[in-house]
Amino acid sequence: VSTDPDDLSPQKINSENARVREWMDRHPDSVRYCFELDAIHEDLDWLLSEMGTACESSTDRPDLMRNAVVYHVHNYHYRVHAYREKVAQLLNACLDLGRSDREVNAERVLEAIGSNPEHRAIHDLLCGLINDKNVKAIVERRNLIAHRALLVHKSGKGTWEVVTAERRAQEYFDIGGLSQETQLFVNLNDFHRHESQTLREVTSFLRGFRHDLTRSLRQLALMSSA
Repeated sequence: VSTDPDDLSPQKINSENARVREWMDRHPDSVRYCFELDAIHEDLDWLLSEMGTACESSTDRPDLMRNAVVYHVHNYHYRVHAYREKVAQLLNACLDLGRSDREVNAERVLEAIGSNPEHRAIHDLLCGLINDKNVKAIVERRNLIAHRALLVHKSGKGTWEVVTAERRAQEYFDIGGLSQETQLFVNLNDFHRHESQTLREVTSFLRGFRHDLTRSLRQLALMSSA
């Protein structure tokens, strides 16, 4: 936000927007990733809303309610992980890093732009995204869910536990159909409180990140077209 009236004139804004659009036209893949990242922002808001609705609805099937809440939480984890990786793809396209899609991840992009002084602001933003404690914890959980086993939250204890498919099957037959996994989610309100606060903090953090990254990329576009 500028205090200089000339910077806020419609003529200057329109001129800068045209320069930014020309720059984006030279980086078509970046436009696609911008839309995909915006879509993830919408998805995260929707998942938070649906999780709240699932937990607050009265039902005589708490097991189904529990399944709905866990489903939304896990989906949230997957989308946060996808968001981080799509940011890396966006920067690879915008900054002409030249990496193939398979070579791109957040850490490699951070390393690639680290020594370029023109990209310092973008480097710091990406570093903040990678190292944010809540985002990092969600990414780690997503990796466990994707590659190892189901994660379940132990109500009342504020901790997570890995439950393998073998253990779930064993408990199902040992207890006669009432899995211990379901028991861990009897107190849905506790689970909802435990997760929703952190997930809302992450959603807010990502909104701020998008704002700052957009401003930095816009400035880079204007400098490149000068």
